[in-house]
Amino acid sequence: MPGRDRLGAGRGARFHTFEHSGALRGARFVLRRGAADAITLAIENLVAEGFVARDDALDTQLRDMGSPWTARAVEIGDTKGSWAKGIVADLIEDTPLEFLTRLQRGVAHTLVMVTARDLPDATIELVLYPHASSRGDPGGWAGAAERLRTSYEAITALCAADGTLDSQEKLIGIRNDGSPASQEMVRQLLGWR
Repeated sequence: MPGRDRLGAGRGARFHTFEHSGALRGARFVLRRGAADAITLAIENLVAEGFVARDDALDTQLRDMGSPWTARAVEIGDTKGSWAKGIVADLIEDTPLEFLTRLQRGVAHTLVMVTARDLPDATIELVLYPHASSRGDPGGWAGAAERLRTSYEAITALCAADGTLDSQEKLIGIRNDGSPASQEMVRQLLGWR
């Protein structure tokens, strides 16, 4: 089941209209663990929050480009977005509680690139950066933002607990410097818009 109080997962993910946790941000971690292990940890926490892992050949593409990065991607939401439907809507239809379904929105289609590379000091850099689709509901990114924040907190707590966390910082932007998490590379590797 997705994280606490989450409404659905994948394309059917929804959020409460009044839920607002700030802007859609990325995170950068410096960890003392293997890159593949760090990516697996991040993917597991994102999936627990309702994201769905994509099956892309990103590592092969990056290796062919001579990139030092390894990467995977997850996504959530739908470009069309929709009001909540389903069991809850059926249960409260024609009751005074029917207005509750109107307080839910579909999460905007959001892709999160999860990338890692080795650093010279025997640590690794793990970067998670979200990209909301320009084709979706412009306000629907808020549903992904809260889930991301919860994932970042979980990764921080787990790595701090096992002694592998060196540092963690929020990212409000990312340069197009060859990182697979950058907008330019996401377009090139996955055709993301």
